[in-house]
Amino acid sequence: MTATQPRAVDDHPSCGCAAPRATTPPAVPADPVAAAFSAWMHTCRSAGWHPAVSGETVTVDAARDRVTSAELRARHPVPAYRAAAMDGIAVTSGPDPREGPVELGPAEFDRVDTGDPVPDGRDAVVMREQVAFLPGGSAVVTGPWPSPGRHLRRIGEDVESGAVVLPAGHRIRPVDAAALAAVGHTTVSVRRRPVVAIVPTGDEIRPIGSSLRPGEILDTNSLMLAGLSEDAGCTALALPVVPDDPDRITAALAHAAERADLVLVIAGSSAGRDDHTGSVLDRLGRVAVRGVAMRPGHPVLLGVLECERIVPAVGVPGYPGSAERAFACFVRPLLDRLLGRDCDPVTERAIPARLAVALRSPEHVEDHVRVRLARIPHPRTAEERLVAAPLPRGAGALTTLVQVEAVLRIPAGTGELPAGTAVLVAPVAGAPCAPDTVVVRGRRSAATEALVDVRAAELPAGAMAWVACPEADAIDSLADGLCHAAALALPLRQGRPDERAIAAYARRLGPITVLEVARTADLVEVLVVPGASASCRPVEGLRAALGSMAFRRRLRDRTVALEGPPRATR
Repeated sequence: MTATQPRAVDDHPSCGCAAPRATTPPAVPADPVAAAFSAWMHTCRSAGWHPAVSGETVTVDAARDRVTSAELRARHPVPAYRAAAMDGIAVTSGPDPREGPVELGPAEFDRVDTGDPVPDGRDAVVMREQVAFLPGGSAVVTGPWPSPGRHLRRIGEDVESGAVVLPAGHRIRPVDAAALAAVGHTTVSVRRRPVVAIVPTGDEIRPIGSSLRPGEILDTNSLMLAGLSEDAGCTALALPVVPDDPDRITAALAHAAERADLVLVIAGSSAGRDDHTGSVLDRLGRVAVRGVAMRPGHPVLLGVLECERIVPAVGVPGYPGSAERAFACFVRPLLDRLLGRDCDPVTERAIPARLAVALRSPEHVEDHVRVRLARIPHPRTAEERLVAAPLPRGAGALTTLVQVEAVLRIPAGTGELPAGTAVLVAPVAGAPCAPDTVVVRGRRSAATEALVDVRAAELPAGAMAWVACPEADAIDSLADGLCHAAALALPLRQGRPDERAIAAYARRLGPITVLEVARTADLVEVLVVPGASASCRPVEGLRAALGSMAFRRRLRDRTVALEGPPRATR
């Protein structure tokens, strides 16, 4: 049994003997995350666990973000009476249409405003703009004579009495609460919020706000997991840090299982000397999955605690990037099941994008790549598309979790994805979607490094994606709509950039703008920008940075050691 292959405890030989050692590594499942989740659910059900929480009743004004426990139907129709849909007059249209301006006596119409009940006997409304009122109380209809039902809302036009307003398993939004109140609900039956107990472990872990000594780490994972649990509609129970002592961890988990519907144990899920989560879960219940073929998040443990209550448990890896993936792939889907939400346990809502650069993914794992998104117009069609720029990898990089806008899931066995590959990325809830990210490909030099320094300091972290590559590749990417600009070096001819090279680029790309970065004696460094991108926000930011004093100072600092510092373009 390798750490990359999920298994159920039920598969152990009944005699208690060790299973035969495999002579070749087992094949990685086509979808290792789905396979691991399925094995976990099977083990939990085998232990007697049922994926549901009880219901409760709350007032409609307190129902926001709660999940309905049953379908909710309209107790009365909306509107509950025949209502005017326009300001004007209510009339009796009659069986036959009437031609020309029609004069009505005072008894032949009633004045109404939008939302007013329409008096019995009236079956249409003439809008105010088509009515002229006369002295003595009469009125003239100057527009077309209305047909029956014109500008009149029938009873139940919006919602019929008894109609389903919300299904079971629906998370109530503010608009949903308003709709429920409109159809007669003052209270709502909802699922109880599941309680998620979070148990941080480790001799080196300290509570938030502690003064740290070398080797000590703040318990930021508890803070993150508690917030993610609350966002999922649960109540988070963050418990004190437990030292790396198996007996104390066992007592802490047993206590947590008495109070929670799900227990998360932070750290200790790997194979180090002080990693005790697996053995403790074996002592208190069963381990269904020891590691999943995914990156990041490989060391995750999935099991169930069989104490006085049967409670699922997750051994969450200690690295923040791995902890977040463990939550997204396993904890959140389980919480959705507890709340009765009908969803695919491992599928996240995805949108199409194209890769800004080639990606190499290990074939033996499902790779989760965090990306920034950029909106880049195609140079020929000006059609704006989303481009995904990968962020630096590293399961321990907390800053990447702040920078990420979407996650790309690369199936196991994929290998390499070329630049421009069409992919599906799952947007991160609450993250901005490509407002500022700028993608540049091509030359890296002291001058372009100075520009990167200045512009990156003005942008959110991770929003500056400058990819070094040969200039021909940069132009190819620009022509394919994969970057905003190409960084190139052009020869100077009589003090001007080589016009023949610029003309060749224009033939390839269509109208272009050339932004000068810096010059040496015989070369000028430029950004080539298609006309379709010239006025977009990311390029405007580059243009402003090039004209700034901060860029000039940084350029001077970066080139001071070079022979003849380049001249910044005015």
